[in-house]
Amino acid sequence: ILTAIKHDQFYVVYQPVVDAQSLRMTGLEVLMRWKHPVMGEIPPDAFINFAEAQKLIVPLTLHLFDLIIRDAPVLQTVLPPGAKFGINIAPGHLHAESFKEDMRAFAAALPPDHFQIVLEITERDMINHREANQLFEWLHEEGFEIAIDDFGTGHSALIYLERFTMDYLKIDRGFVNAIGTETVTSPVLDAVLTLAERLNMLTVAEGVETPEQAAWLREHGVNGGNIPKKEYCAKVAELVDALASGVSVLRMWGFESPPSHQLSYFPLDFLL
Repeated sequence: ILTAIKHDQFYVVYQPVVDAQSLRMTGLEVLMRWKHPVMGEIPPDAFINFAEAQKLIVPLTLHLFDLIIRDAPVLQTVLPPGAKFGINIAPGHLHAESFKEDMRAFAAALPPDHFQIVLEITERDMINHREANQLFEWLHEEGFEIAIDDFGTGHSALIYLERFTMDYLKIDRGFVNAIGTETVTSPVLDAVLTLAERLNMLTVAEGVETPEQAAWLREHGVNGGNIPKKEYCAKVAELVDALASGVSVLRMWGFESPPSHQLSYFPLDFLL
């Protein structure tokens, strides 16, 4: 991994977030990819798990920050002020001694007052309740937002919504797959959405694949969804070129016709 960082083998693709009403892109989820010169594309789960096991997740995340900082001035030209950067943070970095300093340095290196950083973490990062609560308070004081990723698959569940102050909740696709079926998870999803609404949290459902699922989620107040099979994610140059050419966001990611640019094939997060 350190050799790959040195030789610039890692790169970033951006998963657009689109507002359903205006159909304008309002932010991006940042995804790291590794193209090995011999082995080709290395699956993210493989190299991230390896980095965590080898205590290399901090330098890998710092490299991700550097890649985002490099792209940020260009992204600033096509994204409105307040556009969100969704970034996954591993527990090994979240609880590292350097985490606060790293986050401040990253935020300071971005164009001022333009991007809103949203840190996506999982439930397993919150086992130490006192430490997590203090860390979340600090992040909010510094102007960062927090999203809980794959909610419902970790060590606990509903209690985390009441215990911690968070901004977004990403519902695991296992709950989404249960929509329209009489399974034990259906009332659990209802309870999660009700509690999130009362706590003024925005919700995003992962793995939305059918119109029926999307309709159910809209009716129950879910704010966003992830479509895993039909949409695209782009490198920064591809993203900017496509938008500059006047291609609509929906057409660009395959709703009306195939995109005019050769984009990498990944999901699109968008507000339903």
